[in-house]
Amino acid sequence: MLLRNNGASTLGKILRRPIITTMASFDGTGGLSWDAMRSTFAMFRGGKAAAEDRYISGSLGSITNVGVGQTAVAEEQPEGTKNDAEAVLEDPEHHELPRTTSRFTMSEEVFRAAKTAARGSPESFWTHTLYRGPEQDGVETKVKVHYCRTKHTSEQVLQQYFLNKKVLGFDIEWQPEAYKNMGIKKNVSLVQLASEDRIGLFHLALYPKDNIDDLVAPSLRNIMEDASVTKVGVAIKADCTRLRKYLNIESRGIFELSHLYKLVKFSSSRDFKLINKRLVSLSTQVQEHLHLPMYKGDDVRGSDWSLPLQMDQIVYAASDSYAGVHLFDTLEIKRKELDPTPPRPYNAEEGKPIRLAEGVEIETDEELEPEEAENPTLNKRTYPKRPSPSFYEEASVEMDKLDSDFCIEVSQPTTPMPSTRSRSSKSSLQPKSPLVLAAAELVDSYRSSHPKNKATPSGLRCYFLWYHNPELSLPDIAALLREVPLQTTTVINYILESVRAERLPFEKERLRGVLAELPKEVVSGRYRTLSRACEAEGVGKTKN
Repeated sequence: MLLRNNGASTLGKILRRPIITTMASFDGTGGLSWDAMRSTFAMFRGGKAAAEDRYISGSLGSITNVGVGQTAVAEEQPEGTKNDAEAVLEDPEHHELPRTTSRFTMSEEVFRAAKTAARGSPESFWTHTLYRGPEQDGVETKVKVHYCRTKHTSEQVLQQYFLNKKVLGFDIEWQPEAYKNMGIKKNVSLVQLASEDRIGLFHLALYPKDNIDDLVAPSLRNIMEDASVTKVGVAIKADCTRLRKYLNIESRGIFELSHLYKLVKFSSSRDFKLINKRLVSLSTQVQEHLHLPMYKGDDVRGSDWSLPLQMDQIVYAASDSYAGVHLFDTLEIKRKELDPTPPRPYNAEEGKPIRLAEGVEIETDEELEPEEAENPTLNKRTYPKRPSPSFYEEASVEMDKLDSDFCIEVSQPTTPMPSTRSRSSKSSLQPKSPLVLAAAELVDSYRSSHPKNKATPSGLRCYFLWYHNPELSLPDIAALLREVPLQTTTVINYILESVRAERLPFEKERLRGVLAELPKEVVSGRYRTLSRACEAEGVGKTKN
């Protein structure tokens, strides 16, 4: 079969639309560093690029898959069988809650809301935000995401939350056009681990140092090299080959979900000859066994994983590793129900054949790793488009300060409730925009970490709205902030004074547009330093 044009590949990432911006440097003291500020801002950004769909779409079960830089292998449909996508839709089980032994589950209400949501809408897709755990003080527990940008914080999080887990979802990301001579951070940018209640995003590309010893937290090495800890994922052997090549991590206890998927699927149908080691996309497995589609956006935009993650990237990158945990659980339930019951497939690093129930080992094709492929087929990668604001409207974001890193908690309740964080006056009849609420959260975070800051809360809120939402015009921002819109000149003043007072980052071209709204004598006077910074050559960093 022909490979779809939105599969995972390295070249697909090169076809991105970079947005060149800079962080200006100008006179002044104090202020947050570029990396720290940019990472903080990124958590709330709901636009531009989102986390990539790492896997090949198309007919469910008809195309095998590998991650970025790995070879996609077409798998033909057996003659006389229905397309797997049609079979899944017709299967009554597909309309029921997926079975699980986990403490974290989707409620019937949440599942039905996703199933009945408009097809292709963000609310119809599977993500980790749908899951809830046991109540604590009468409140359901949400899945927490830890976004760690230093080795020190990563070690703390790994020790406290992941070190004693027996099953973990695993995934990695890297810069799309990375080659061996580009260094470690470009080739292993982000490591993702997930348990049933937490997800860790360990952003090695943002760690301050570049040596292997400064990039590998001891607990990460212990987890990956411990054969008693099962790490599950799709194309996991190739991902761990990359860990060995660039970080000297000899991974053990790695489990390929595609092997278990094939064993369960074709043992049940008695089509034993179809059991092989060819990879099956994560989206296919989620659709078939977790009964909801994974998110696939229409916009194809490169996502540079060596830069601080944006909020929507965090949500979807977290879901990749979290899906592995629930797929393993559900597939194990189904394997154990088979009569006779086949043994679980061997760990991927052992390289052994898949065993049938009777103990007969069948010859299986090895999945191709990048360096093994004779004719690698490179495809475009598909990235989600920005969800509508309603997708994040009821999402709560809780940030706990942890050595400049953050614990992010994202939820997606099905029943809208008024926000408790609204800054609007009591007389306001309009609910706050989710963009305004996100900006307000950032104001609280910034002011708590910068008690001597000189910018006003209103100015900071206006700045965050402007910085994170380039599609909004100045009048749009004025209208969002108040039921009776602010004057545009007030918005301009808020933005410029905040940048000037706190040395906040900005995109040169966009700030030039703001300055252009003012009289020249004002620009050349009060904002002379900002104007010069906008015109400076080679200042700052590139932002995607």
